[in-house]
Order: sequence, then structure tokens, then C-alpha cells
Amino acid sequence: MNSQDILRASAITLLFLILQVFLARNLVLFDVAFCFLYLIIILWLPGEMDTLWVILISFGIGLFLDMFYNTAGVHAAACTLVGFLRKTILKSFFPSRGLENEINTSLRELGHQRYLAYISAIILIHHLALFFIEAGGVHLFTLTVIKVFASVLFTVLVIYLVSVFANNLSRES
Repeated sequence: MNSQDILRASAITLLFLILQVFLARNLVLFDVAFCFLYLIIILWLPGEMDTLWVILISFGIGLFLDMFYNTAGVHAAACTLVGFLRKTILKSFFPSRGLENEINTSLRELGHQRYLAYISAIILIHHLALFFIEAGGVHLFTLTVIKVFASVLFTVLVIYLVSVFANNLSRES
């Protein structure tokens, strides 16, 4: 990555964190479906990025959101878990290519079906961790499972639509 790529990635990260804190935080459907748009930052990290850097970036993003959501490390824990498992998930989605080659985790590179499978897996893991840590156990199991699946559907839909929009913008330029 050159300095221009780093600046662009930093600007995109800042944009999505601001969108999450000021806009997506208020996107709640029926008090069970929550939108966590900030996951797009972790999803769009380069596939060849070292796991340690992905974990550190994920932890920083989660910690930043915990400050605004006042959630005492819940987002940091879920994001760190996703950052840790991301390389394994990518290897399972790209077994023949290996991670030695550059893997672009964008919609254009993966195609719609594989992109949806990739983001759904990451978002499901994140939401399972986030909501079960937030619940503090399994005593609210049914409500937690409903929140997980409703939020996964909502977040996948929003991130997919943002990705389609970003893909169309990049084609035009």
C-alpha cells in the first residue's frame, strides 16, 4: 500500500465511523434489528493484510464505537473476534487461490453470490458475539437469537446496498 491508498482507506474508515455514530446508530427496526454499518471497514480490508494488523484495526474500531455507544467493550470484543477469524473465513472462501495472492474483498472482485456469503459469515459471527456478550449469558436466548438474525438480515442488506452503490461509483470513474 502506498501513502495514497492509506489516506483513502483512512478517509473511508472515518466516513463509515461517522455514519455509524450519527446515522446508523438510530436505524433500528422494531427494537430487534440493528444496523452495524461500521463492519464494512473490516470487510473491505485487503485480503492479504496480516492478521495482527486486522485484529488491531478491528479492536480500535470496536473500542471507538464502545465510547459512543457506552457499551464497555462489547463492540471491541466482537470486532476483535471477527478480525481474528477473518483470515480463516477468507481461506475457506478462496481455497484454491491461497492468501499469497492479492485478494480483493470487493463486490466487483467476488461477484454477488460469493460477496453475500462472505459478508453474511463475518456479520453472523460478529452479531452472535455482540448480542450474547451484551445479554450476559443464555438466559435471554430466544430474544437474543431473534435480535441476531434480524440484525444480520438488516446489516447484510444495508452493507450490500452500500457495496453495490460503491461498485457503481467506481465503474463510472
